[in-house]
Amino acid sequence: MIAHTPTLFACVALVATIMAFCLILVGQFNRHDGLLTIGCGLLAHAVAYVGYTFYGHAPLWFTYGAANTLLSVALAFYGASLFRIVELRVPWWRVFAPMLLMLVSMVTLIDTLEPRMLAASIMLMVQCSLIIYWTLRYIPKQGRARMLLIIGSSISLIGLGMRVVAIIGGGAAEMRYDVSNLKQTISVSIGTFTAMMISLGLVLLSKERSESLLQRLALRDVLTGILNRRAILEQFSKELERARRDSSFLAVAMVDIDHFKQINDVHGHLAGDEVICHCVNHLTRRLRQSDSIGRYGGEEFLLLLPGTSPEGAVAVLDDVRASLVGAPAKFGETRIELRISIGVCCVVPDERDTTASLLARADAALYEAKAMGRNTLCLAPADLQQNDTRIGDTSETLSG
Repeated sequence: MIAHTPTLFACVALVATIMAFCLILVGQFNRHDGLLTIGCGLLAHAVAYVGYTFYGHAPLWFTYGAANTLLSVALAFYGASLFRIVELRVPWWRVFAPMLLMLVSMVTLIDTLEPRMLAASIMLMVQCSLIIYWTLRYIPKQGRARMLLIIGSSISLIGLGMRVVAIIGGGAAEMRYDVSNLKQTISVSIGTFTAMMISLGLVLLSKERSESLLQRLALRDVLTGILNRRAILEQFSKELERARRDSSFLAVAMVDIDHFKQINDVHGHLAGDEVICHCVNHLTRRLRQSDSIGRYGGEEFLLLLPGTSPEGAVAVLDDVRASLVGAPAKFGETRIELRISIGVCCVVPDERDTTASLLARADAALYEAKAMGRNTLCLAPADLQQNDTRIGDTSETLSG
């Protein structure tokens, strides 16, 4: 089926204008989500197709030179939107350099036929290739937006490649914007898919990033950035199930900052926040990638060490406790010394073990550490009939 080419151009221009209006309107309320930039790209896309619509009825500098330059501007805005949405600095010179080359090419080659058509098609292909490259590099693989952007840009490459092949093959006259034939119908239709898929892909990317941010806010502690209580307990359930299935050790540690109320009273709550962050950073740097840490309470943290034996857990955590003694927190010019107490429960879990029971045992061990004078580590017995092991400044191993 052969469609009237100027009519196709007009339809694309109308659709792009409506989408641009909506995105620019919505993008005004949050200029960091990339919607405003996408809208500007769609607006340039729409005006470019308006120029194509009047090809043969208006000056060539407008219907071809300016129109192709505007289409290049649209693709540049799409590229800039991608960077803004993923919260990266926009490399403006890389994004808009092809557009400047397009402008120069159109000015110098406007009175030719094949050269200007080849130059325009090749510049647009370069920009579509850049969008694919940036998508592959900066957008996570699991995102649906990534698929739309890659497919949309790839389809555009196919359409532009068809034009290049036709021009090189001597069919440049058949690809003029005022000619209606099957090749033109396919090529312009591909351009329609491109405008929609790339713009929708970017909008979906913005939505996915917003959802990811909301999920992060829901699962992360605002002050420290580590898992919050809800998230660490969910992770605890997963680690417990894995350890039960693999018949492997799981070490659960409750960590509490000693005399934290006194730190707040003497230095203020802002200093207290700095102490908490300092403690978290100190703990995080000494944990393995497979370990997990979460803020369980105000100054209390829950640590999960999968695949760690009681001896290994005691060695690692007591080293962390001891090293923190020599690493005071800083608040302005003030150095604030801090100590931690640790209660550890380490078992190969069976069906009787639950997150609640293991937490209770680790918390009981923490209570024992506090009772022994703080700055101490206590290991809960593997068998509740056995005695605790306590490690601290004053004793290496004590029996309860």
